[in-house]
Amino acid sequence: MGRLVSSYGAAKPVHIGLVAGPSTIENLGPVIRHLVVGLLDEPMRMSLICPRHAQLQELHLPCPPVGVHEYDMPKLPFLRRRAMDDLSEDLAQAEVTLLQALDVDAISTTADLAARLDLNYVTWAYSCCREWPLADPRCLTMLAASSAIYETAADAGVPPERLGLLRPGVHQTRSATCFVTPSHVAAIVAAADLDLYAPVAAALQSFADLKAAGRQCVFFLVGNGRAERALRQQAEKLNLMDELTFVDRTGPEQLTDIIKAADLFVWPAPTDRVDIELLSAMAGGVPVLVADRGIADFVIPDQTALAYPTANANALTELLLSLLDNHDYARELAERALAHLRENHSPARMVCNLANLYRAILGVQT
Repeated sequence: MGRLVSSYGAAKPVHIGLVAGPSTIENLGPVIRHLVVGLLDEPMRMSLICPRHAQLQELHLPCPPVGVHEYDMPKLPFLRRRAMDDLSEDLAQAEVTLLQALDVDAISTTADLAARLDLNYVTWAYSCCREWPLADPRCLTMLAASSAIYETAADAGVPPERLGLLRPGVHQTRSATCFVTPSHVAAIVAAADLDLYAPVAAALQSFADLKAAGRQCVFFLVGNGRAERALRQQAEKLNLMDELTFVDRTGPEQLTDIIKAADLFVWPAPTDRVDIELLSAMAGGVPVLVADRGIADFVIPDQTALAYPTANANALTELLLSLLDNHDYARELAERALAHLRENHSPARMVCNLANLYRAILGVQT
């Protein structure tokens, strides 16, 4: 992490304010739940600061003791200032001692609150930030969720003493869950942003190729977006609608439930962030196929996942056939992924590292 110097004199009770941005809860739900519950066991006081529209019920947080502080984001500047004034007053009364931006889209709100409350804060980046908060002395540490983000931040000039690497932790199943019953019809789940037509259409073509090759499968496509109508039309042209189910995306928790019944998982559209849905699928004991590697450390081609060129239906079909025709190979891939996650994406390790960082910043003895 580098040496951290506390700006506090006497030690204060640790009360962490976790700040969520507009899409943080949706994107990071399982990680936030593990983080909050784990920090409560340290023990530390916790408050979650989130937009009023956030779907908190899926987190199943113990409230209390976790405090929840919701805020509005009015477009008019004077209304936003008033909303931040009210939120700052609530956090001051709660005696929050340190703020944590849970992702880059929460940095501006966190920096605003830190200035109002005269507090320091920590930033956790699950994607690369356009402008790292280098000039803000209150941002003591910037944590990268993957080595690629860490390297980008370092190249952008973030000094080593303010830069750390903290990979997200999620619960992992004990063993591979794919192809448990040999006579079972294989279930293949794909999840994607349906704003992107080409990579998802390639996955549909691959599903049609499997059907034409005589493989008995059922398919699920999880997602929402502007291209959904066109993708449904493409599925109809490919004569897939009897085997394919479109599922609205509501967040990582919903996908985790779907993965429990899946044999293979396809991530057809790479993104510019560390995707917790993809990590959760891998943690569910299912072999994962991804379009290119992206920036996630847990995607290691041919070790933890199989990678193929984006929008290349033929390549995806070849990989799917290799797993459908060799269940031992599929289970070995899933087991290797689980072993990697246990070593590098443990919720307990994530919580311990963050708790130690908070105590170092606040000058609290363990």
